Amino acid sequence: MVVVADVQPVIAVGHGRIKAMKKSSLVLLFFTPAVTAMQSLDDEALGQVTGEGIGATFEDVVLYSGDYGRPDDFQLRLRLTDESPLQADYLVFSELRFNKSGEQPGSVNGAGYFGSYTDPFVVADIRTLTEQHVVSSGPLAGQNRQQTALYTAFPAADLQQTERSFYHFSDTQLGVENEIVRYNTINLSRGDQEKYYNGLPVGFFDGNESNVNLGNLYAMDDSYASLQLAQQDRLDNAASKFDLHMRIDSLTTEADRNDANESFLSYVDVFGARLYGTEFYLWGHDNQGETLNSNPYSNNGGPVYADRGLALSLSLGLQADAIRLTTDADQSLASTLALNNVDVYIPFGSVDQPVTISTVKYDQFVRGQWAAGVREGVEKTQLRLEIAGLPQDVGQAPQGNIFIESMSFGDPNDEEVITGRQDIFLRDANGNIIETVPDVIHRAFVPKTVTYNEQVDLYNAANPNNQIPNIPNQNVVEIRGLEIQRLVITTQDL
Repeated sequence: MVVVADVQPVIAVGHGRIKAMKKSSLVLLFFTPAVTAMQSLDDEALGQVTGEGIGATFEDVVLYSGDYGRPDDFQLRLRLTDESPLQADYLVFSELRFNKSGEQPGSVNGAGYFGSYTDPFVVADIRTLTEQHVVSSGPLAGQNRQQTALYTAFPAADLQQTERSFYHFSDTQLGVENEIVRYNTINLSRGDQEKYYNGLPVGFFDGNESNVNLGNLYAMDDSYASLQLAQQDRLDNAASKFDLHMRIDSLTTEADRNDANESFLSYVDVFGARLYGTEFYLWGHDNQGETLNSNPYSNNGGPVYADRGLALSLSLGLQADAIRLTTDADQSLASTLALNNVDVYIPFGSVDQPVTISTVKYDQFVRGQWAAGVREGVEKTQLRLEIAGLPQDVGQAPQGNIFIESMSFGDPNDEEVITGRQDIFLRDANGNIIETVPDVIHRAFVPKTVTYNEQVDLYNAANPNNQIPNIPNQNVVEIRGLEIQRLVITTQDL
């Protein structure tokens, strides 16, 4: 069944408002088996229902609010202390804007789409999860426990992260079985680099080498680009690219708002962002036989596990052209940190190692007297967020990767971030130098491949009939195989 409704909601928060989804189309898809009539289900039959849920697609999506202190601004104010309004500490969120990438916030063309009929936003889907862990005792001893979970997924939730390092991509093209042979027999002087690609060919950036044997560099680069393009085509069908802007103020007192020493503000800007591989499961957690000790600091040296609670398994994938943090009211370049071409995939929990939200009770230390070991003498109930250790009979926790192509700090023309000036030798597809660009600025945390390609783009713009190829980029940051072994966060009454 498909229900289509045009909506024009205005979300009121605090004393401002957000204009949301102007002239929007909200499409709901109810995923249920084909039936001739509605039928009531008893509790047993309802427990058997899985794979059904609600899918939604959104068109003309845009959120807009004016700058801080303007008539059309939006504010979400969190008072952090119990003092009077003028003396309390605050966190203030404002200037929330979410619009199609590259468009002016609040403009007619600023709206984008999110989800499609074949790849919608899914919520309230009921699914059954089976643990790899084998129960060791109790009624389910020797069995794999099953959990019934609520499932939510964003468009392109089934899309996997591609290899974003050309170095690693090309290094595995011959297969793992050939690695030992390949590294034992490599001889660059006789041209072995033609057989595979691992980094740029020797002498590529050297002006003394008028011609460099590129081997299969560009053939391999075409394969790499094709892999990335296939993923981008899928993402194009799932959602528009969006830009996000938000301002965050941290104030020690309302009265000292205009005192730079008593307040801190930051702007968060995300450009060209899209989600992929993002989904989460929610269920009631049943413990795996662990016992919670009331004192987490003296459990005979062993770990302390949450007994039961609300369980969550989440995976988050994000691509962004840039993420920019600015900490100056005038948004000056000198206060800006930018991460460019970001691809992040982070799994947070699994059915065997969920994020558990529960309450625990223990006697905590007196604030400021931790070293002396002075306790309050009264057990208090606290909120705990925990990822327990992975059961030994489960192979491995889900792993994630973080790729950042380059970083920039402050004003790009600031001598403090310029590492030097060096000639760039532009090469054609045959490895011949066709132009030398003198004294090109090189900056900290910007790979030379990025700097080279910037000059290639300038050359191609000036020579449309004599285009030369870009070289594949490398990343300044690569974090591979990220997994959470154990995590405990417990609130405390201070």
